[in-house]
Amino acid sequence: MDRMSEKTFQMKLWLMAVLGSIALFVVTKYIWEEANNVLLLVYLLVGFLMNFFISKIRNLRA
Repeated sequence: MDRMSEKTFQMKLWLMAVLGSIALFVVTKYIWEEANNVLLLVYLLVGFLMNFFISKIRNLRA
């Protein structure tokens, strides 16, 4: 895999983490009106941790 496609993969991975966290937060806020805004931060941190581990596993295989 060349360097540009690796950067594209990383960008898509992080973009999906941010957009997925925001979408999950909106759904949670819709279902549970009293949801605290700190929950968005928790979702973002979980998404970034998942991306970190996916990136590490991908680098080990390369």
